[in-house]
Amino acid sequence: MFELPKDCYVNKFLPKKIFYEKVGVSSGVKDEFVNQVDRITWLYKLSPDTIGITKTENIEEIQIFQIDVKEKKVPMSVIKTITKGVQYKILFLIKYNEEFCYSIKADDIFTTEWNENIKFDFNAINLEIVYENIVKSIIKVENCNENFEKILNDVNIKNELESKIRKLEQKIKTEKQFNKKVELNQKLQQLKKELGELNEN
Repeated sequence: MFELPKDCYVNKFLPKKIFYEKVGVSSGVKDEFVNQVDRITWLYKLSPDTIGITKTENIEEIQIFQIDVKEKKVPMSVIKTITKGVQYKILFLIKYNEEFCYSIKADDIFTTEWNENIKFDFNAINLEIVYENIVKSIIKVENCNENFEKILNDVNIKNELESKIRKLEQKIKTEKQFNKKVELNQKLQQLKKELGELNEN
């Protein structure tokens, strides 16, 4: 699944409680760790010592964690908690039986579709570019040469627009008043236009 040197391989079991006790979480988040997560494994460590790629001021190491879940669902609160408690960037492999997806936190949490086979490129002049390439693979903008922060900003705007469109479409379905329905539909078309323009750029 990951083509990495054997020196990067860690394969160490991490008790769930070290994360929710270290960060201090609500009972709801603790329940998510207990009820949704079967086990957490530290799979790989990408650092100058293990992969032979230079670190930067922003990215000193990249970790790869595997989270085995009890149901086919990405445990978002668990990912947020783990990333709060670990100072390095983390690529998550979420596994449910033989099914899998990938997730990473970069401003927001980005996740692939289930069973989407992604070939990550771990070759670069420094770990910061490796990290950016991982994120780009997950959000599907590998061939984009724009500034990384702009890429993330555009993806966040796109996701927000898509969320607003879904909510508005649902609202239109349940709206009884014709005039209100027309007004909501005009807003919907404007949002779709904005999304279309963003996709063209």
